[in-house]
Amino acid sequence: MLTKRNCLWVVLQLSLVCLSRAIEYEFIPDKDGLFVPCENHPAKPSGFDALLDMSQIKVAVKDGSTLQMSGDAVVVWPGVEPSDTVTIFGQVYQHEQGTWQKTMFSAGSKNFCKNMFEKNQYWYTFWTKHISNSDDVKKTCVNTRGTLLKHESFELPLKTNLNVPNLKGRYKLMVLIEAFDKRNVKRPVSGCTEFRGTVQRV
Repeated sequence: MLTKRNCLWVVLQLSLVCLSRAIEYEFIPDKDGLFVPCENHPAKPSGFDALLDMSQIKVAVKDGSTLQMSGDAVVVWPGVEPSDTVTIFGQVYQHEQGTWQKTMFSAGSKNFCKNMFEKNQYWYTFWTKHISNSDDVKKTCVNTRGTLLKHESFELPLKTNLNVPNLKGRYKLMVLIEAFDKRNVKRPVSGCTEFRGTVQRV
């Protein structure tokens, strides 16, 4: 008969087995695969440049799978109001048999301004923790035109360990940002961008 202590030991052993089988993958972006306008989206959203002036943002790829980013962005989102609710949704697709197919990897928020700087969110790790004027941005968010997003210079290794076999191939991450007014009516301008590249085992 299993006691609580024995059950805990079994769970720990199984966890260690799963971790030992984790495979390290890296994402190698296409030459022009960063911040690409979304293709074939049914809502036909604009690119991110409709929401943010990113002319001062510098993005580069180092050693194939490390993203370097620095510079400031300014919110220029037309038609958005500070009282609007902003949503964000990200979906990973794999290119199979000539078309992009949804994978099991997705994340999102129905209230991005509330969750923007929460440390357990994916976008915090990859983006918002590197916003140096976060105290100011928390007050205005991205639904206030003129908001300045100041980024510290940072490097982001595009590598991860997953207990999933055979992830090699062509992938893209689609990110969609939308705004809704107080009546929950979607604003006319939404922003969508994609990050495209190849995943391979390290």
